[in-house]
Amino acid sequence: MKRILYVGLFCLWAMSAWSQTYYVDARKGNDANDGSEARPWQTVEKARDFVRALERRDGVTVRLCGTFAYPKATLELNEKDSGTTYGTFGDGALFIGGIAIPSEHFTPVTDESIRKRLKPQVGEKVLCCDLAKLGLDSIPPLPKQFRNWENVELFAGGKAMPLARFPNQGWLEIARVIDRGVKPVDRATGEWEFGYKGGTFEFTEDEPLRWDVSQGVWLNGFWCHDWSNETLQVAQIDKEKKTFTMGAVHTYGIGNSSKWHTAKRRYYALNILEELDSPGEWYLDVATNRLYFYPPEEGLGEVFLACQKQSLLQLKNAQNVTLENLRFAYSVGAPVTVSQCQNVVLRRLNVSNTTAGGIRISGGKNCVLEDSEISQIGGLGVSVSGGNRKTLERCDHQVLHNHIHHCGRLQRTGGACIAFHGVGCRIAHNLFHDTPYICVQYGGNEHLFEYNEVHSAMMEAGDGGGMYTGRDWGSCGNVVQFNYFHHYGQAGVDWQKERGLNPNYEPLKENVMVMGVYLDDCDSGDTIQNNIFYRTGWSMFVGGGRYNKIYNNLFLDCTAATHLDVRGLSRLKLDDTGDPSWRLPRKLEALGYKESPWKERYPFLLNILDDEPLLPLHNEFRNNVAIHCKTWLQMHGDVRKTCLDRIPFSGNVVFDYGTDKTKADFTPDRVDFRDDPLPANALTPEADGFKIQEEIHRRVPQFQIIPLEKIGRK
Repeated sequence: MKRILYVGLFCLWAMSAWSQTYYVDARKGNDANDGSEARPWQTVEKARDFVRALERRDGVTVRLCGTFAYPKATLELNEKDSGTTYGTFGDGALFIGGIAIPSEHFTPVTDESIRKRLKPQVGEKVLCCDLAKLGLDSIPPLPKQFRNWENVELFAGGKAMPLARFPNQGWLEIARVIDRGVKPVDRATGEWEFGYKGGTFEFTEDEPLRWDVSQGVWLNGFWCHDWSNETLQVAQIDKEKKTFTMGAVHTYGIGNSSKWHTAKRRYYALNILEELDSPGEWYLDVATNRLYFYPPEEGLGEVFLACQKQSLLQLKNAQNVTLENLRFAYSVGAPVTVSQCQNVVLRRLNVSNTTAGGIRISGGKNCVLEDSEISQIGGLGVSVSGGNRKTLERCDHQVLHNHIHHCGRLQRTGGACIAFHGVGCRIAHNLFHDTPYICVQYGGNEHLFEYNEVHSAMMEAGDGGGMYTGRDWGSCGNVVQFNYFHHYGQAGVDWQKERGLNPNYEPLKENVMVMGVYLDDCDSGDTIQNNIFYRTGWSMFVGGGRYNKIYNNLFLDCTAATHLDVRGLSRLKLDDTGDPSWRLPRKLEALGYKESPWKERYPFLLNILDDEPLLPLHNEFRNNVAIHCKTWLQMHGDVRKTCLDRIPFSGNVVFDYGTDKTKADFTPDRVDFRDDPLPANALTPEADGFKIQEEIHRRVPQFQIIPLEKIGRK
């Protein structure tokens, strides 16, 4: 026993002997110092290079304090930095990807040509900044067409400032489409319409009559579909006819592409000097390299211009590196990227106020993002990918106990809170919320998404889900379990307003293709079990796929609890014609589905081409409970005629169904429609923590209670 004790003490002594700590203070340090707490270095690069030269790096910690600006360069860590930890001391460390603009760089507008374009009431309030004096020689012009704003962005008082726009809030409606800008197609073949020239449409407002097209006018809109948002430059404004003719081609043309699609087409104008009329707005004049700013009512405060389009901190090919308690802000690109690394831990990071992205982890193995907050992101909050789909080798990356919210600020249909792909990611105990479109996006194999809370998704767009995957027969083995999905679309806006949050969204109606978990376009092989869906539109959406298992979910106050359709009959391509993304057999072949390890792991795929592949067969719906849902099973296409009687439904119970359209399609052994009313708390489940589950279990013993107390950022 004594020997064991001595060995243990020796190990502790050895570890402490190896542990070394160095300090960097951006404000008080000097790279000529020795890196001690009393005499810290000034730059992270000095500390990094010093540590790299040590014989042993395991156990070395570098502590940072102050603000570290990387408007052009990137701090790179690689295999030479393996074994080190970067943390903080004092009042913490902030990395920024931009330039601080001192107040003296903002001057009154004296150029009369500019003042004439401004509205009279704001001429004295707008300030000008010459970016060349800050070291920015030129800013690239905006492209004629783009989905994602990836130019510089202005921040003041810790918030992103809005580009000068019209209207200042919300959207305009297209009055009338004159020319959609699409070529005629044979709709009978299912062919899609695509734009080939700029469309033309009418407007009713008077403000565009003041705009100078020669200086650039851009319109951001949902031009055709509620899942496709793009910004287009205007070529011409006919001020007599009050029409816009676009100088760029929208992917799907301008205006609705089908009669059944009646949702309004929305747009707003951006980066227009004539509309610089509200506190906080700014305008970028790339021709003169000047920025015009109408300061917020509270004054200028701290102002930053984000301009770094690459990472602020990049880890590549590193092992056993830890980043903790660091803050990142005011950058265009994703501030932190981890590429081909192993055992990297990102702990208690704070990433906010970035233009395009937050954190990216790609390749490598066993990397973890935990206990962090990522928010106010213009695009995608967190991206995680790794593993090898062909060999099914896992990456085992994890995203745990994080708060990721308010993403997609600029990329209205491209900015999820998280996206994970590849093989073998685990996403658990997180809180995700507030996105205009999809909140959680995934693809690949054998991911585990569990104990997460996801709310306030689909707040502005349509034909998407709080959680989304699509168009892959081979995306098998994913499990989505023990999650709480709630309040999407209009329901989310109402729910937030009740709490005084007043979100800045203009939502579609809840029943306009707002989904809970969306298995789109024949996606197959997932298990969705033991989840709560509360006010999530068309909640469990199986869009033509196969081999999906829908078990023991609770659906409450949803437009439709479940959905099934036969879109494969009209869209899926078994040959090499048409859209390549719909050639699902070819995708399977590329993965080697008839070879090891696929043939052992997913043997049900081996005969898929001989098993009526256009139909959504082999899905299972068992032991689910729906309460106060307008429809139990929503069916599109010829589901009844082609496959309904061949799809297993058992143990499902529906309460408070009203006049459910699907009741006649099911016998009680497949779906039990109950007329016995539930207690009043069934319709207000949040008030008592979903204790209604206890009553449901008493009446429906096969239903297993979902542990809400374990769900979320615990």
